[in-house]
Amino acid sequence: GVIMNNPKTKSIIRKAIYFVLFALLLVCFILLSNKYENNRKPVAKTFNDYYEKIETDRFEVVTGSRVKKLLTEGKNIIFIGNSKKEWSQQYAIYLNQIINSFDDLKVYYYDLDNDKSLLNSNYYDIIDLLDGFLVTTDSSDAGLFAPSFYIVRDGKVLYYNVETVAMKNTDSVEDYWTLEEELEFKNEISEAISKYYLNNKKD
Repeated sequence: GVIMNNPKTKSIIRKAIYFVLFALLLVCFILLSNKYENNRKPVAKTFNDYYEKIETDRFEVVTGSRVKKLLTEGKNIIFIGNSKKEWSQQYAIYLNQIINSFDDLKVYYYDLDNDKSLLNSNYYDIIDLLDGFLVTTDSSDAGLFAPSFYIVRDGKVLYYNVETVAMKNTDSVEDYWTLEEELEFKNEISEAISKYYLNNKKD
């Protein structure tokens, strides 16, 4: 009992307990912050996350800032959609069928919904980069609308298709996409990919 009553010993024991508690708190803090860090990292989305009916690995989902790079560097195929809209859903189904008919073709997919609702700098920068290849609305403002399809090389738009954007006001998806329209669309996009992306020139 003599040792325990020694103030020096009590002080050492108290310090040791504090140290152990502090170490435990530190460990808990590190473990928790790691857990939240993992939760915070946005999980990379796949095309299937946007279009549940389509199972494919031919589309790579990209952000607005990546689209800006793709529009200025190299040769790329970009599909701009808004998966919340029926027109984009149908366009994606046909586009996927076309892409699958080519070997090793990769298409970049950019979902417009987030940047457009925020009207952030990415949205306006992409509009600037695609100037002249956009849909002009009744108020004569050129805007970025979905679904849109672009084949670009080093900052130049070689081909674009915004065919169904203007139809939204007049037709329903079902009425617009007749078998004839579907075949015409598939032929046009296939030919554009061959000509402008794969450089298969026809004599």
